[in-house]
Amino acid sequence: MQDPDPRTLALAREGDLRAFEELVRMYQADVYRFACHLTRDRTLAEDVVQETFLRAFRFLSSFRGDSRFPSWLLRICRNCSMDALRARRATLAREQLEPRRPVAIADAAARAELRAALESIEDEHREPFLLIEVFGLSYREAADVLRLKVGTVKSRMHRARKALCRALAEEEDASEV
Repeated sequence: MQDPDPRTLALAREGDLRAFEELVRMYQADVYRFACHLTRDRTLAEDVVQETFLRAFRFLSSFRGDSRFPSWLLRICRNCSMDALRARRATLAREQLEPRRPVAIADAAARAELRAALESIEDEHREPFLLIEVFGLSYREAADVLRLKVGTVKSRMHRARKALCRALAEEEDASEV
């Protein structure tokens, strides 16, 4: 990557939008490629590029020239990429803590079968299952209600689902006979 024309950089630092647009055109493809490599997601990389140039514009007046301009810009891109990846991980973690909204079961026979299967599950597993899957609480909320750690609720939910699947399979086998 080559350095920009010093006059263009000086004008951009003074707030000249046309000069800044020239810098964007000059470096946009390289910044995008770098963001793609860091995020491994083209859509996220597009957002990162936009944020990179927004930050560059905001802080361009503070660019001291201690490093080359392209290095400074790629450092901003790296920081924006890391911020975007952290935000995506936080969103995914939050989505995993939030349960899917329960689906109403219209068939009376299916409801009865499910009720019987739920009764076969131990209380310590049934309680978190009901709070999360039936009442729609998040894992955090269920943990607060049960006075347990979120990890404990997750493991009990896992065991409850396995037990419920086993109980439903046993009922299905019994009804076939």
